[in-house]
Amino acid sequence: MTALPTGLAGLLADAREFLLGIRFAHPELLLALLVFPVFAALNAHAARRRRRESDAVGRPAAVAGLLTKPRVVRRWVGLAYPLAWVALVLGLAGPRWGRSDEPGIAVGRDVVLVLDLSRSMLATDLSTGITRWEAGRNGLHDLLDAVRRRGGHRVAVIVFAARPKVVVPLTTDYDHAAAVLDEIDGRHLPPDIRPAPDATSGTRIGAALLLALATHDPRFPGAQDIILVSDGDDPAGTTDLEWRRGSDAARALRIPVHTVGIGDPSEAGVPLFLDGEPLEFQPREDLPPDWVRTRLQEEPLRQIAAETGGKYVAARKDTPRLGEFFRAAVEPNPSRTVSEDSVPQPKDRAAWFLAAALGLFVVGWLRGR
Repeated sequence: MTALPTGLAGLLADAREFLLGIRFAHPELLLALLVFPVFAALNAHAARRRRRESDAVGRPAAVAGLLTKPRVVRRWVGLAYPLAWVALVLGLAGPRWGRSDEPGIAVGRDVVLVLDLSRSMLATDLSTGITRWEAGRNGLHDLLDAVRRRGGHRVAVIVFAARPKVVVPLTTDYDHAAAVLDEIDGRHLPPDIRPAPDATSGTRIGAALLLALATHDPRFPGAQDIILVSDGDDPAGTTDLEWRRGSDAARALRIPVHTVGIGDPSEAGVPLFLDGEPLEFQPREDLPPDWVRTRLQEEPLRQIAAETGGKYVAARKDTPRLGEFFRAAVEPNPSRTVSEDSVPQPKDRAAWFLAAALGLFVVGWLRGR
């Protein structure tokens, strides 16, 4: 495949980002665009009928010569009515983009982002060579960019290893959430998420999900999501199934948990290094030390998503594209209807399309006289 020139690729990327940023106040009205092919077929049928009637009178050139005021053919004018219909439908649907000067009520979904910072997330088995936690953080930044384009949604951020911690409560201050994400360093964990001396595991997914549920605003059931970014690698989790505590509670509250799996799922796994040295363990006293290996454990992540009504995103060795996932799987769901937050809203552009529709209808009417 031939690579696009850099300038053209950048232009296409900008156009794609612009189109993804457009929102509609009444998207259900866009279904009326399905009538467009019917209008186009009727228009083509009428044109063919006029040509047949003209041919029945005589040769087209001879008929045109008999006219006292021969009509100048402008084929593009024939598209006036179909284009007017498209512009009218788009205008009534309420297209919005950019930022309005008038603040509005922030309505949207509440999304708690949960990032795994346990030791296995230090593995560098991704195609880009970065660590798992860095790829997860990049994916969450991508999601925040998508949330920022529409506005209205509230986000919270939780990090966890052996214990969870809320680092950003529910807010519409996306810049603050992004700044906190930038400050996260998976190599130097906050003391209050590190394992206690008597801890059974350094990865407690269930505890993180329970804190995510407690972070949600109980006034808005049905407009809440949890997005868990993890490698699912909890050595104790295969026996104590600690993650089930979180998934059971989420299912009871009907809050979907979307899980994002990061890492290489190959059975052999990869050695885990700390400060450049391989991490070792003693399987038995009579055996030599062996390297600690880690891999993406997809099964618990799949089960959490399935049992709570969420979706599993298999990022594996790539940075998760959580912006697209949010727009496709989370944002279209029902939103909160009330909020105390007042934030800038996308600017209403309906007048542009309605004016264009009126102009095109006038052009079509003049053509038909």
